[in-house]
Amino acid sequence: MDDSNQHLKDLLSQTDLAFKALMRQPGSSELSNAYDSAKAELDAYMKSLRNTLSQRKHLQRQKAR
Repeated sequence: MDDSNQHLKDLLSQTDLAFKALMRQPGSSELSNAYDSAKAELDAYMKSLRNTLSQRKHLQRQKAR
């Protein structure tokens, strides 16, 4: 899970940096696109992580029966 944690930290940092840059220049369409892209990548990763955890939980329940 360490690799997943590091990847999540990297995505959070990337999104945070993109957001801060956008706040410095709120009218920039380039920075807006960069933030939207970073946020979409973070959202997709979170969705994937949730699905993986849900599948593991489901498999553990099946094994417990």
